[in-house]
Amino acid sequence: MKIRTLIKILLLITGGLCVLSTVMQWPDLEFYVKPTTVPLFFMLYWFNVKRVDTLFLVILLLCFLGDIFLLTEMKNAFMYVLLSYTVCYLILFYYLYKNYSPIDYSATDMMYLIVFFVSWTYVVYEIYKAVEGTMGDIRPYGLSYLVILYLLFIGAVLQYANVRSTKSLWFLIAVLNFVVSDTSFALNRFYIPSIELEIINSIYQLLAVFFLVQFKTSSSISLKLKDS
Repeated sequence: MKIRTLIKILLLITGGLCVLSTVMQWPDLEFYVKPTTVPLFFMLYWFNVKRVDTLFLVILLLCFLGDIFLLTEMKNAFMYVLLSYTVCYLILFYYLYKNYSPIDYSATDMMYLIVFFVSWTYVVYEIYKAVEGTMGDIRPYGLSYLVILYLLFIGAVLQYANVRSTKSLWFLIAVLNFVVSDTSFALNRFYIPSIELEIINSIYQLLAVFFLVQFKTSSSISLKLKDS
């Protein structure tokens, strides 16, 4: 059995156990299984590239630390979770900059992007309005976090619409999964506690890191059709 196949099998098992622990409300199982997922994602990345990107390893480390802080009951743990993922998202802006290409939008692209921008802004506003009343002293930090993720998703959409490469697609999907995961977490913690939201958060958080690895191991060749 190839090492990559073994890693994927282990990821399926540990990811399934993480989701199961959330569904069955078994925090002890999650405590031992969840910290193994990011190291497995690291191994999947390691065995699929010829040269390791140190900055990407920092992103994986921050995701790992976010999991650890969330699983522990240490003082100010939630603030450390916010800090870990805030730094993670800020680093992801670097990859938007690194993979930048000259803007080449068609009229149709512009129309869809305007609709997306208005819709996304409205959705983010509604999410913030739903949770800000119970955030208390962390409201400024929560707002900063929301703005960063809001801008990151816009950047990912703009980049994919411009380039339409496999790499930009995986990046967009990864950021989208972070959006879904964080939204579910925020609504569950600050709006309506719900097992369904916990399950969504558990699933999409794992998928987000998986698609980040896909982003780092995929091709940057543009698939956008050129006008003749």
